Amino acid sequence: MKNRYDGLKSETWRMPNGKQKLALMEEAIRIADKYLTEEDAYDARMDYSSASLECGCPERIFISFSWCLSKFEKQPSEYSSFMIMWHYKWVLNQIWRLPQFSLEQIESVFDDFREKCLKYDYSLRAYYQQKVNLMLSQGKTQEAALYYQKWRAAPRDQLSDCKACEQNLFGKYYFTINHNKKGMQAVKPILEGKIKCRTVPQNTYSHIISPLLKLGEYDRAISTANKAFRSMQGVEYLQEYGVFMEFFTVTDMKKAVKLYERTIRLGLESKMPWDRFQYLLSVRLFLQQWSKAKRRKKLLESETVTLEWLEKEINSIAAAFNTRNENDYLNRYIADKEANIQRLVSAYHDAQ
Repeated sequence: MKNRYDGLKSETWRMPNGKQKLALMEEAIRIADKYLTEEDAYDARMDYSSASLECGCPERIFISFSWCLSKFEKQPSEYSSFMIMWHYKWVLNQIWRLPQFSLEQIESVFDDFREKCLKYDYSLRAYYQQKVNLMLSQGKTQEAALYYQKWRAAPRDQLSDCKACEQNLFGKYYFTINHNKKGMQAVKPILEGKIKCRTVPQNTYSHIISPLLKLGEYDRAISTANKAFRSMQGVEYLQEYGVFMEFFTVTDMKKAVKLYERTIRLGLESKMPWDRFQYLLSVRLFLQQWSKAKRRKKLLESETVTLEWLEKEINSIAAAFNTRNENDYLNRYIADKEANIQRLVSAYHDAQ
């Protein structure tokens, strides 16, 4: 069975990201559990945790990671503290995206990560970074500002994101709190091509569209959107696809339709509530504009994806997060997105 296990691992390395790849990795885990060593089972799950993010199924990371974390805690000398902590950082960035986890459970996981950073001599920079994401997801900008300062002040180490990813997130932080000029200054090295990585500048493009419109840089927004349309590929970019679908809905409906039909099944299959909410909100903005004219073309999934269904689904997810977060932030977030699309419509009409 070791040959089968090794063969499955080799095959998944060559496969495109997707559910078929995860299915083969799950088979490798079953083989390792039944026939091979605990080390093989651990390695198979660590690979699976990483692939779950790349394959657009981030919700699957929790079970595989929890198994590995339990093994690590029992025998820390047998496994790499760096690898488990790097995966733990991914978990921190996913756990708040599920409203099923209470605020108390989330804080407990964050506290455990912090304790392990100190125990294994890692900087708290990664911890503070993830706290910023957590606070922003709940609309708690004052708390986010405090953690942002701690993030910038803490020393970089092995657990820190690459410089391109961090610079991208510095910009995203400022954009989220509506400090758009500071945000554009933060991502300037990325846009000038001075720093990049596997996901940057692809997801940077989505962050700057709304700020560019707010700053009145309409032509630059169009140029950025066209770059993203050509360069962004992969199931992990669901939210980013939504952002550009909104933009093209007003500026280039043909591209909006292409993007919708390329991604709608990914959105419907998404099991991560936060990502699903973001994407479906963009789809609703697209469909609202699409429905204003009589069109012969029938969109993919048109029998399921109606404005009535979208409103029910979006409001249901928003209500779950608002209940968990004990505020109405996502209601305000939806209103802001709707204002942004109207801003875009006005900018486009003024430019004609």
